[in-house]
Amino acid sequence: MNTTADVVIVGGGIQGLSLAYHLATLGLSDVCLIKMNTLGSGSSGRSAAIIGYAFQTENCLPLSQWSFGAYTRFREELGSDAGYEPIGCLLLGSAASAPMLRDRHSLLRRLGIDSELVDRRTMLELTPGLNLEDIEVGLYNAREGCVDPHSIMMAYAHQARRLGVVCAEGVRATGLRVRGERVVGVDTTEGFIATGCVANAAGFRARQVAAWAGMHLPITNLKRHIFFTGPVHTLGGSIPFTYDVDPAWYMRREGPGLLIGMGATESDEEDPRVDWSFLDVVIEHSLHRVPALEEATVQNGWAGLRPVTPDDDPILGPASHLPNFLNDCGWGGHGIMNAPAAGRALAEWLVHGEPTLIDITGFEAERFADAES
Repeated sequence: MNTTADVVIVGGGIQGLSLAYHLATLGLSDVCLIKMNTLGSGSSGRSAAIIGYAFQTENCLPLSQWSFGAYTRFREELGSDAGYEPIGCLLLGSAASAPMLRDRHSLLRRLGIDSELVDRRTMLELTPGLNLEDIEVGLYNAREGCVDPHSIMMAYAHQARRLGVVCAEGVRATGLRVRGERVVGVDTTEGFIATGCVANAAGFRARQVAAWAGMHLPITNLKRHIFFTGPVHTLGGSIPFTYDVDPAWYMRREGPGLLIGMGATESDEEDPRVDWSFLDVVIEHSLHRVPALEEATVQNGWAGLRPVTPDDDPILGPASHLPNFLNDCGWGGHGIMNAPAAGRALAEWLVHGEPTLIDITGFEAERFADAES
């Protein structure tokens, strides 16, 4: 592992790898990315892998649009398939959440993004077997869908390494060294790395890394479970990613079976484990929403963390008190959707002094300062 680098990236999920790749393509390849386990073993590798505009905040939509385009040209640019499948996304809104979905539809249409409000008949055509007695409206986009995070991350890693980036796995950051208004290095389990810049892409550890730089990031790590089932006859065909807004429950096709996800319990587990008692909660709502799931057999499951901020926007950009320390964190489960744009924007900031293709104004950590005082 390097003992010096122009840039050290703490974190080897999709955000850190995107930044490493984009830095290298802009000519800054003296970069050392450190990951405490294997690349992509954290939240990025435990995602439902959905890319959809309806889940993004208004501020994040420009990032999402740029990233969506990047994924459609991913093979051309990186020589690897991003695994994009336009299965569609269907959001289900009750009386409580229907106004939000209608507002989101209006916003998306205003921005030129495909969006369709659908009635119960159409919802049942898209996802057969739904119980819609308490659902008022659906929001649908046929082009949204899923990608393959593992393939994306490995492509970023391969191309970054080819251009000279060092991706050091099994190396844990243990602290930062700061002199005056500059970070001068990172302490790790494999020794000290002197550097002129540190990027905090540490996912669920981002709060801790920022604290070493004297920052308090208001990030809460929420645990979500995903269970996968065997075949379900009623849902044997193609279905969109189907998301019930109020309980934040979803399902999508995965091979012959289904992925079903739910949960938002605060947790700081380094390696989140499945709480099998929570399966009862998931089953209860699953059977309410899709009675045909009674025939499903749960084969296995996993859990992951979603680092969320109070306004559901990420924290991006340099710290005001340490200009060579920058954050790329707090994605709340939307890091995969926005990784190409965030990586490109932060790489341009480091190389050119400011982003030129994507505006990341408003994502600075300092926006939370008033709330802390």
